[in-house]
Amino acid sequence: MLFPTMSFALFFVVVLGVSWRLNERPQAWKLCMLAASYVFYGAWNWRFLALIIGASVVNHLVTKAMEPRAGAARRAWLVVGLLANLGTLGYFKYYEFFTESLVRLLSPFGLEPHGLVKTVALPIAISFFTFQGLSYLIDVYRGDERTYSLLDVSLFLAFFPQLVAGPIVRTSEFMPELHSRRNPDGVDVARAVRLIGRGLIKKVVIASLMAQLVDPVFAAPGGYTAFTVFVAILAYAVQIYADFSGYTDIAIGVALLLGFHFPDNFDRPYASSSIQDFWRRWHMTLSRWLLDYLYIPLGGNQGGRARQYRNLILTMALGGLWHGASGTFIVWGLYQGLGLAGERWMRDRRQEGRPLSAGVRAAWVQRRQAVKALAQENAAFEATGQAPTVPVSHGQWSFGGSGRARATYDTAGLRLDGVEVRDAGQGVGYDDESSDDGGVAQAGAGGRWRRRRRTDEIPFDEEWSRLRAELEDDRPTRSGWPLPVKRALVFAFVCVGWVFFRAPSLGDAFAVLGRLFTGWTSGQSLVTPLILVVVAGAIAAQYLPSKVGDTLEVGFSRWAPLAQALAFGILLAGIDILGPQGVAPFIYFQF
Repeated sequence: MLFPTMSFALFFVVVLGVSWRLNERPQAWKLCMLAASYVFYGAWNWRFLALIIGASVVNHLVTKAMEPRAGAARRAWLVVGLLANLGTLGYFKYYEFFTESLVRLLSPFGLEPHGLVKTVALPIAISFFTFQGLSYLIDVYRGDERTYSLLDVSLFLAFFPQLVAGPIVRTSEFMPELHSRRNPDGVDVARAVRLIGRGLIKKVVIASLMAQLVDPVFAAPGGYTAFTVFVAILAYAVQIYADFSGYTDIAIGVALLLGFHFPDNFDRPYASSSIQDFWRRWHMTLSRWLLDYLYIPLGGNQGGRARQYRNLILTMALGGLWHGASGTFIVWGLYQGLGLAGERWMRDRRQEGRPLSAGVRAAWVQRRQAVKALAQENAAFEATGQAPTVPVSHGQWSFGGSGRARATYDTAGLRLDGVEVRDAGQGVGYDDESSDDGGVAQAGAGGRWRRRRRTDEIPFDEEWSRLRAELEDDRPTRSGWPLPVKRALVFAFVCVGWVFFRAPSLGDAFAVLGRLFTGWTSGQSLVTPLILVVVAGAIAAQYLPSKVGDTLEVGFSRWAPLAQALAFGILLAGIDILGPQGVAPFIYFQF
C-alpha cells in the first residue's frame, strides 16, 4: 500500500477516525492500531506478517529474560537476541548474495556448489523493523530502557506510518508517546498538512520527473552525451532526496495527525559544508543509529587515530552493506567512510599547532576541570545513588539518565596540553567517547555497549558558543576554503557516490563516470528545459532558510479550517495533474 494512492487515503481516513474515537480506551486503541498496521503491511504480501510478528515475540521474550539478569547471563541473552535479529535479516537480505559469491570464488578450483544458490524473496521493511528491534534489545541490555508488554513491542515495530522506510524511531521516542494521552486539540494540523503536501510534491512530481531522465541514462550511458550524463547524475541526487525525504515527510505528517511526534530525517543535506555535516543532515535517524549501535561499540574515538579512521570506514562500509547485498553498495559505503576518515585526517593535520588566544585557552582549561569534577561526582553517584550536578561559570551541567554525565565538548579537534579533544557533533563517527578529560564520564558496567550522550543534548552557554564560532570560522584564513567552495566540493563528492549507489553494477557505475570524459562528440540528449529548471530549483531550495517554510506554516495555521481543507484539496489536484500516471515504488522500499 503506497502513501500517495487513493487506497491509502481511504485506509487512513478510517484509521484516523477510529483512532481518535478510541483515544480514551488505551488498550482498545493499541489493538486497533496494531491491526491497522498489520493490514497496511500485509497489503504487500500477507505471508510476511509471520516475520514481523515473530520478530516482535522474539524481542519481547529475550528482553524479558534479560532484564532480571546481570553479567554473563545478561550478555548471553543479548547474543541470543542479536543472532535472532541479524540471522533473520542476513538470510532474507544476504543469503543469495553470499552464496553466489561463494560459487564464483570456488569455481576456479573445480568446486561449484550451485545447489546452495536459491532466490529468496526480500520482505519489505525488514531492515527498518529489524533495526528498531535491535535498538530496543540493546537499550534494555544497557539499562537505558525497561521492558514493555508484547502489545507495546509489537506496535513499536509495526506502527504503519514509519514501518516501510523510516524514520528509524527509538524506544525512548516512541514509548513515552504511546503511554501518554493524546490531545486532539493539540495536534499541529498545519505542520502535518505542510509535511504531507511537501512530501507528495517531492515524490509524485519531482522524483517522478527525474526518473524520466535517470532511468534510461543509467541503463545505457554509452548512448548519451556527456552533458546528458552529467545532468542525469545531478537529477539522481535530486531524485533520491525527493523520493526518500518525501516519504519520511508524509510518514511524519501522518504520525502527527495520529498524535505522535517522530524525529526529523533530513535537513537540507545538499547545503552541507563537509562530509561529516552531510551525514548530520541526511537520513539522520540512520546516522545516529549507526553512531550509537555500531560506531561506538566498535570503539568510537577511543584509541589512536588509525583506529578511529578504521572505525569510521568500517561503520560506513557496513552501512553500505545494509542498503543492499551488492558490490555497488559496499563500494559506496567504503567511499563514504574513506571520505569521512580523510576529512578527519586533514582536519587533524590542520588543527595541530594552531595557536590559541588567552581567552580561548582559559575557557578550555575551565571546562577540562569541570569534566574531571563530573567524573568524580559520577563515581560518588555510583556509591550514593544521588544524581549530582557540578556548577560552572554559566549555569550547571547535570547528569542524564542512568547517572551518566553530559560532558562532551566540541573543540574541532584541537590539542592542548597534550590532551586531544575531538569534534563531538551529531554525525556518524564524531562523538568523542573517551572517558578521560574531553569525553563522557560513564557510570556502570556494560563496556562499549553503553550509550553515550551526543552533543546536541548539551546546553552550551554563550561563552562556549563564541568559542565554537571562533574555532569553526569559515573564512579562508581559518578553514582553507570559502564556504561556497566547500559546499560545492561536498556536493560533488556526494554525487559521485550516488553513481555507485544507483548503478546496477560496478561496471555500469564506471561506465557512467567514464562517459563524462568520452561523450562530448556523440550520443543523444534527453535533457529538457523543464528538467534543468527543476534540478536547479531543487538544489537551490536546499539553501533556503528553514524559517521560510516555518513562516508559511504559521500563516496557514491561522486560516479557517474550511480554507485549509480547500487549499489542501487544490494542492492535491495540482499534484495529480503534474504527476505521471500511476505511482512508482519508493526507492528505499528495496532496503
